[in-house]
Amino acid sequence: MGMETQLSAPVSRSFWLGKLFSLVGILPIGVYVFVHLYHNMGSLSGEAQFNQHLIESRSFPLIVPLTVLVIWIPIVFHGLYGLFVIKKARPNLSQYRYFENLKYVLQRLSGVGLLLFIPAHIYKTRIETYFENSSLDFHHMVEALHEPLTLSVYLLGVLGVAFHLANGVWQFSIGWGVAGSQKGMNRILYFSLFLFIVLLGMGYASIWGFWSS
Repeated sequence: MGMETQLSAPVSRSFWLGKLFSLVGILPIGVYVFVHLYHNMGSLSGEAQFNQHLIESRSFPLIVPLTVLVIWIPIVFHGLYGLFVIKKARPNLSQYRYFENLKYVLQRLSGVGLLLFIPAHIYKTRIETYFENSSLDFHHMVEALHEPLTLSVYLLGVLGVAFHLANGVWQFSIGWGVAGSQKGMNRILYFSLFLFIVLLGMGYASIWGFWSS
């Protein structure tokens, strides 16, 4: 009995950490990504409207502690646990169909890519502006996205964000039992494909707004 308890504890802990890992990827990270991309499409409306949104968001009460608590802590947890999942798990070509394994591999690759893209994004929008004694605004993003390297990084980064979140919704639905049948799984798959297109369109529209200015 004692041995069963010792064996079940790590399994139970791993199970709930996996559930939390999946949930955090959708709430709050997924919601934040959608809202972030939506607001960034303000670049299509020009400099004045985009800068006004930045001013309003920065003046929001308790913006710093809320950002740390609701966004950065979940992102750090999701990223670190994701590395553990990548190290532990391997695709099974004999048990699962090729398409499912392809999505599995791309999910892991996009996750690693985002662990590189997010620090690059922070550097470009926060750290670089600090050292240049400037501020993040429309003009800064226009200059950044006219740099070929930065533009390439953002194009790939947004692609990774869109796929990782859209496919993550599908994985979340399966893991949490939202889809109880094959028909339900197919519906969620179609929704995740639609979400991927929407997220990618929002991200690339934001980039176009800066690049075309």
